[in-house]
Amino acid sequence: MIDSSLGILVDQAFMGSSLLGRDAWRAAAEAGADWIALTEEAMEMTPDVLHTLRTDVESAGVPVTMAQCHAFGLNDPREVAREWNIVRTERHVDLARELGAPVLKILLGEWIWRTMWPTATQWQLLVDAVRRIGDYAAPRGVEVSVELEPLDTSLVNDIASLTRLITEVDSEAVLANIDTSHMVVRGVPAAEVARLSGRVNSVDFSDSNGRYHEHLAPGDGVADLPAFVSQLRAARARAIAVEVGPFADPENAFRKVERAIRGTRSLFAEAVVPRA
Repeated sequence: MIDSSLGILVDQAFMGSSLLGRDAWRAAAEAGADWIALTEEAMEMTPDVLHTLRTDVESAGVPVTMAQCHAFGLNDPREVAREWNIVRTERHVDLARELGAPVLKILLGEWIWRTMWPTATQWQLLVDAVRRIGDYAAPRGVEVSVELEPLDTSLVNDIASLTRLITEVDSEAVLANIDTSHMVVRGVPAAEVARLSGRVNSVDFSDSNGRYHEHLAPGDGVADLPAFVSQLRAARARAIAVEVGPFADPENAFRKVERAIRGTRSLFAEAVVPRA
């Protein structure tokens, strides 16, 4: 059964508004979020900064369930660059653990000189790097969640490539993130989620304009969100996070976040799970 709690990608939702740090986290809870996803830079996390961050999260009264890391460079053909990016991602695993977040979502970036460096070589470097990160995360009680991005040049940009990566990495600690808006932009139908049944440990849930990278509240775009919800429930997806913003009018962020959370919760409550 899918987790009934809903989170929010809080930094993105309140970007540009007057709500910062713990004020934004408290606002997220007031808007209906059960937990938050945070993006902090692990390589800049001194003990004092970490202590303050943990204290602020505790005072906000809302747990961190997911940490996020832009893990670009894991396929860099140059060993020194690739190694630095692997170590940096491992530090983000440590940060997730320190924050009490069971999931670290990673974004893999794009191909490097695709016609210059063989695609198969870059792909294998990526698989080896993600497997190493999974091996690091597993004994620390953190799961890695790989997100697909909607660009033609993204390393993972549809369910087929995401499924292939998860399968080839073959780690119990490396699972999939489903981003509904990204799938719509790529023209990937909701039914494709079934290919990852039992292997989805986080979801970025939003509507889509169907044309370019933008995250809208349910009902503001063209996505068949009831179909996505049904497939996510059938796939036993976990850690459902509402993803909206940044907004052109950030002074209205709270109202928009509240509406997005309410709309998402309603969709999941009404969902019909497809028969196997």
